[in-house]
Amino acid sequence: MDPQQFEPMSIGRILDRTFTIYRNNFVRFITIVALIQVPIALLSLLSVSLISGGVYEETGESSEFVVSQETIGPEPQFETVDGPAASPVAIMCTAVLAGFLVFLGNMLAQAALTKSVSESYLNREITVGQAYRFVLPKALILIGASLLVGLVVGVGFLLLVVPGVIFSLWFYLTVPCIVVEDCGVTAGMSRSRALVSGNLGKVFLVGLLVGLISFAISMPFSMIAQFGAMFLWRDDPMTTMVVSQFINIIPQIIAMPISASAFILLYYDLRIRKEGFDLEMLAQSMSGQGNAGDVAPSY
Repeated sequence: MDPQQFEPMSIGRILDRTFTIYRNNFVRFITIVALIQVPIALLSLLSVSLISGGVYEETGESSEFVVSQETIGPEPQFETVDGPAASPVAIMCTAVLAGFLVFLGNMLAQAALTKSVSESYLNREITVGQAYRFVLPKALILIGASLLVGLVVGVGFLLLVVPGVIFSLWFYLTVPCIVVEDCGVTAGMSRSRALVSGNLGKVFLVGLLVGLISFAISMPFSMIAQFGAMFLWRDDPMTTMVVSQFINIIPQIIAMPISASAFILLYYDLRIRKEGFDLEMLAQSMSGQGNAGDVAPSY
């Protein structure tokens, strides 16, 4: 075992190792996120299309998009005309279903990334399929934990903001605790709070830096999408919507593995500092029993 593999890490060291793990596993991490984000983008486009009721038709009949009577040249020109309004019930059902699937997809992608990064940190190999097969049985737990954390943090923000910030820091590591230690909903939240307790400042700084990195990645793509919408595709709303949607998912695909890597490393750093996880791994390596992924959690 590399003696420096399992050691307490400063914030700078966590970020350095985050990018090292990211670089070494780039294709796998990107694939994990893209498998979710690309269908989500298609789903979003479909839901918007269904809600608006827009359909392209190259006919002279009345429709959402019809051939102009002033068509010039061999190619037909299209103009948008008003069609029947979508049913409010259909709009609501479509929006709710799309929102839930987006929420579920992002949750599964985050959990699969957490598993993949954890295995990389523990010097074990794992495929994209294995990562998703591992987290799928935990989907209900992950959903429940996310909703409960969101509720608690939301109530905290209603209580003069500061409690909300503290609650969000307490439960930052809920997903790693559920994925790595097989915790339930409330057990994962309690476990996260126990690890974070006494290290709120470190967790806040890691979260802030990761957020700034994600913002820096997303800005160029956002500017490209806005520029295209304003100047390149402004006469074609459907093209604008499609291209902008796919441009905007690129930074999500790039940045999500960075966030997952930073927080799983923070999770192991706190276990090393509080529970002697490095000593557990050293003892296991010397005894030759089990493997890195079978280490029992310390409470």
